[in-house]
Amino acid sequence: MTKLILIKATIFLSISTLFGQSIEIGQEANVVKQFIQWSTQQKTGYDSYGKSMGNNVIWDAKYNNGQITDVIQCYSDQFIIDFRAVANFCRHYIMEYGQLAYVLTQYEDVSTEKLTEFYENNYGDYKNGDFYFSDDYKHYSKIYLANNGHATIEWRKTEPNKLPADLQAKIANKLKAQQEAEAKKIREEDEQKKKENEIKSKTYDLKEFDNAKYQTFVNSLSYSLTKQLKSNSSFPDFIQIEKQNEKYFRFNNTYSAYFKLVDYSKESTNYGNLNVVGSKDVRSENKFTLVSGDDNSCQFLKYSSHTLPTITYKGYTVMTEANVENITVDYSKGITNVKIKNGSVIYKKHLPPTDIQSLLSEKLKSETNGLYQVKYEVGQVMGDSFVITQKTKIKSTAMKILKPTAIVLVVVGALLFL
Repeated sequence: MTKLILIKATIFLSISTLFGQSIEIGQEANVVKQFIQWSTQQKTGYDSYGKSMGNNVIWDAKYNNGQITDVIQCYSDQFIIDFRAVANFCRHYIMEYGQLAYVLTQYEDVSTEKLTEFYENNYGDYKNGDFYFSDDYKHYSKIYLANNGHATIEWRKTEPNKLPADLQAKIANKLKAQQEAEAKKIREEDEQKKKENEIKSKTYDLKEFDNAKYQTFVNSLSYSLTKQLKSNSSFPDFIQIEKQNEKYFRFNNTYSAYFKLVDYSKESTNYGNLNVVGSKDVRSENKFTLVSGDDNSCQFLKYSSHTLPTITYKGYTVMTEANVENITVDYSKGITNVKIKNGSVIYKKHLPPTDIQSLLSEKLKSETNGLYQVKYEVGQVMGDSFVITQKTKIKSTAMKILKPTAIVLVVVGALLFL
């Protein structure tokens, strides 16, 4: 529908959506009747919650010699947004030779002056004589007072051959100008689309084109790896470690990674009456390499890897890629006995790996003096480290050893005096 029939278009919207078409001049009378009947049914009765669906619409059909001559749909107390007023009106679909010939919309409480004012303000550029044409000149509307006293809009299909020669020439010139403008618009859209496709067909190095986002991504990756280390269920727990000869577990790997976004999204496509809805499908296609260590399949990195962000380049959202080198993941988990005295930490039993002892000692040195069993987790990810400890104080056995010894000495001394 064109903008001249805005009021009718709002009523036909649900019908055209359901049936994939709209009411048009030349349609079969029975088809129009079915549309109007269905449209009325959608606005009457009550929904599943018992709420009224409007109930202000009725319809009827007139026949002559078994042929439909008029399909009527009437609204009472209907708010017309274009007029900003409540109105009562009927729309007559007039048939000739079994087909829709034209449409009359008749208002009980809207004047011809009000209708004319509205059309002048909105469609005056397409007025010629008493006719208000649609912007493609395929239809026109005429406003007048009908014999029944109702303000009426008559909507018909334009028949160019029946128009005056000067009006035909005017319409031809306007249509030519419109066609040229439309052709220009299409060319510009094609050029814009070509430019867009050219820009979006490339993948952009994140570090080069948006270093701030690259640094944020690297930090996020480091955080994700650290979080995975602390919660990885595939690592042994302390009960398992306690049963081992070597009272610690070590995971130490270095990786390099290539991250890439690939856009497999599909645009919506219109095949006449069939509209295929597009899809948003952006995938991560990453490659990981083990530089050192024993995680040959790079499973740990795969599980923790993050998705690259997109960036905006020349006004378009584009895909990115990034290389991240020297992704070090070093994790130790174990049990040790230590003696802490005046800020000094001495490992007494089950020594942790030598290269993490300084980090662990720094964590423990502020504890009060004493002997402790310490369960520890020490991790270093891409230069950032963490230390988690659980401490249990070991009670001294010195007094328990001295008392029996003293008793033995007394007994021996007594025997010597016998």
